[in-house]
Amino acid sequence: MENKPENHTETHRALRNLLLPGLAFLLFAAVIVVAFSLRGSAQAGGTVTLLFFDRNGTALTPTQVRSASNNGGAGYNNDFLLNPANMRAISSGPLYTSGSNLAFNIPSQAVALAFNWPTLPGGYQLLILDNGGAGFSTAATINFTYQAALDVKKKLDAARAARPDYVPSTKFNTAYQAAASQLAGVDVYSPESAKGKAGQLALDQLAVAYDAILAEHGPVYAAANKSTVTPWIGFTIDTVSNYQANVDLAATLAAPYAWIRIVFDAGQAPSTYTSLVNYAKTKGVKVLGQPIDSTYDKGYTRAQYKQRFIDYITAFPQIDAWEVGNEVNGSWLSSDIGLRIADAAAEVKARAPSKPTFLTFFWQINTDSVANSMFTWANANLPASTRANIDVVTFSQYQEQAPMGVAFDQVMKTLRAEFPTQKIGLGELGYWISGQQFWWAYNQTDTLAAKRTVAEQYYSAGFDYPGSIGGVFWWTYIQDFKSDTTMQQIVKTLRDKLQSGAPTPTPSPTATATPTATPTPSPTPTATPTATPTATPTATPTATPRPSPTPTPTPAPGGIVFNGSWSAMAKVPATATYQDLFQTVTVTPNANHTASVWVKGSGSLELQAWGNAAWTKRLASVRINATSTWTKFTTPVFNAGNRQRVYLSFDTAFANAAGTMYFDEVFLGTSGGVNRVTNPGFESGNKSWTNDAPAIFSIQTGQ
Repeated sequence: MENKPENHTETHRALRNLLLPGLAFLLFAAVIVVAFSLRGSAQAGGTVTLLFFDRNGTALTPTQVRSASNNGGAGYNNDFLLNPANMRAISSGPLYTSGSNLAFNIPSQAVALAFNWPTLPGGYQLLILDNGGAGFSTAATINFTYQAALDVKKKLDAARAARPDYVPSTKFNTAYQAAASQLAGVDVYSPESAKGKAGQLALDQLAVAYDAILAEHGPVYAAANKSTVTPWIGFTIDTVSNYQANVDLAATLAAPYAWIRIVFDAGQAPSTYTSLVNYAKTKGVKVLGQPIDSTYDKGYTRAQYKQRFIDYITAFPQIDAWEVGNEVNGSWLSSDIGLRIADAAAEVKARAPSKPTFLTFFWQINTDSVANSMFTWANANLPASTRANIDVVTFSQYQEQAPMGVAFDQVMKTLRAEFPTQKIGLGELGYWISGQQFWWAYNQTDTLAAKRTVAEQYYSAGFDYPGSIGGVFWWTYIQDFKSDTTMQQIVKTLRDKLQSGAPTPTPSPTATATPTATPTPSPTPTATPTATPTATPTATPTATPRPSPTPTPTPAPGGIVFNGSWSAMAKVPATATYQDLFQTVTVTPNANHTASVWVKGSGSLELQAWGNAAWTKRLASVRINATSTWTKFTTPVFNAGNRQRVYLSFDTAFANAAGTMYFDEVFLGTSGGVNRVTNPGFESGNKSWTNDAPAIFSIQTGQ
């Protein structure tokens, strides 16, 4: 796999520990010279200069563009160049400052630009700027929002033409006609500011219309094709606790299409799950078995991975399908995961040949490395021999980690083309997972409303493709569905549509009206920024898997302590200062470890595990976004290698992250093992903790 460049925190730490400042300056200068030399040699097809405007027609500077795309600093740089035909990544971070604009150089092939961009009210969309599908192969100056709107509308028109039986709803017609009206009001000769404004306002409406056609037509399409592909409506269960109630609810909501995906936790024998599996079968609920979640992959050797599948397949001949790999293109998985998938799929075919094999990617195309971009990874790591043993190909989707929106239709069609003989679908879905909240969808201020809209949209939209099972397997099913009757009704309504095959709503008589007004608030900043440097943009952080659901405990008296009488407090600054509260922790060499912490309050910090005292070897990290309730944040599993100690830190690593955060009960150790952190609950004050920013970090009592 491609090694990921250090992010801004790692670079900062490396520079902070250099002993020869003069040498550092010379190295920095050399890097700049090399970067610009390479940039010049890469522009085989010329340079594309991008003009950006907000929905008021105000020109945006490069700093403002970055802030808009990065969600004000909650996210990170996400510009990639793609092959416009197959969505495979070509390069990351191509945008650079050129005068008062951003630009990218065209390599020796036509390219599309992938870039996250906000719309109202739909939230962040992944925009694929592809020049009408042809890509960019010659130099040009492009009005970004205007061209993006033209590109999205062309794809939407094609989607509409491909669904001749679709009966447009008022929602679709109103949004579509508003977008068309905006674009019709300008042309190639209009001022760039007018085109940019029209493009942004059209994008707002196109996002609504695109969602509408897919969600409304998906159930109709699936119902009409049940004889070819039986629909799956999925939920994830990761515990045996209260399993009867969890299975009963799934059956009530989704039968006869109900599936549960059981996550078999690391270290658990098949016998742990016998009662759960058997009970699901008695209730008519089909079972997808997942022997190894992506979080635990590195805890197994290749041989152990294979043996775990053998053990579970042998123990459960009644299980209906097997997930042979989970979020397999994630950068936190083993480098030989492609071979592990091949092993597991071959074992299923040999030992349970009638049971489908199920593969899940991690949706990311522009938020990690080129090598881990979904379609690039699939092309490089799944040869024909492996694909021949895969029956269902899906991906997990978390829009707060990697936006989707108007790109969903293109992604699903590309998945269909990449795997023409397999069934496709959504393998996992959720929203607002702790520690991974970089972008927002549907509702910026009401997370619950946004979560419900995500469920309503994609449970239905996933069905709208040839060979699609639907799927979904909502990750936090137990927490989100148990007491939320709205979430329950979303699935019930879908189930009823699948059974009845009812058409989409007939538009009302006023559906042809074309509104001219659209929401006026702008998510883009308007303040005059400081000068924008021309250096290469900051590298994106390595993607991490979503953590397992963790129940929120009842806070201790006083509210600022999770356990005991003391906790740590951070007055997080608004800008990234890279200061720390940290501890050197003794660990077990060559063993898998993880770190975690309970957090409450506001603001964001980064929990980091480092492999050396120079702070240049990052082993794992997770962004901590504090909320009003105590929440546990956990890093991905990491191996200590030959180290006997690691360095655990809380770092002020983010911009626009101000707040007052309390954290308690810090853990670092092996799964289920002894906590290696000294004074983890701060009951002994600062003992064993080093504080390089007393104005930020302190120890507080809640009594």
